[in-house]
Amino acid sequence: MNNTWNSHYHFFDKKKHPPAATLNFALSLFQKNETAQQNKLAIDLGCGNGIDTFALLQENWHVLAIDKQNEALLRIKENTPEEYSKQLQLDLNPFENIKKLPACQLVNATFSLPFCHPNGFDKLWYHLTNSLTEKGIFSGHFFGINDSWNSNTEMTFHTEKQIKDLFTNFNIEYYKEIEKQGKTISGKEKYWHVFHIVAQKK
Repeated sequence: MNNTWNSHYHFFDKKKHPPAATLNFALSLFQKNETAQQNKLAIDLGCGNGIDTFALLQENWHVLAIDKQNEALLRIKENTPEEYSKQLQLDLNPFENIKKLPACQLVNATFSLPFCHPNGFDKLWYHLTNSLTEKGIFSGHFFGINDSWNSNTEMTFHTEKQIKDLFTNFNIEYYKEIEKQGKTISGKEKYWHVFHIVAQKK
């Protein structure tokens, strides 16, 4: 694993960060609208440091955590309390290699989808949307075309119209587009252009 991701994980090891606001919003929708279900499944795409995965486990979700970095999955496995171990499944897999996803009630993709190669994004989105059951919820982020990383041809960026087109078969429950100057985890200056979205499948 490269030093950038290694630094990223070590940073989160030292800080006590809450789950993504988009995930918290999605979970609040389930609490308000959903009758109790047994064996609810969430897919955490690009689970990374595991903060969202742990939050889901604590809310009694079964979780399929997917990441292409083996160290990320090892950290999650090592840090998962025994009481939640039967609820957790780990999958070492790049987004571009995903051929099918199981039926689920929630797909969470916190700052991960932009790291899918553009050539593989449409296929990933197809599998993602097909995996969600009726009234299933997506929570996650997309990078806009004004993001300062937009020259990286290995990453995927979207216009506002493209985002809206992706969610044709969804009701958008939360939508925020943010553009601002800021910094990366490593402290480097960066211009952020991010879409924060929670949407429910029709």
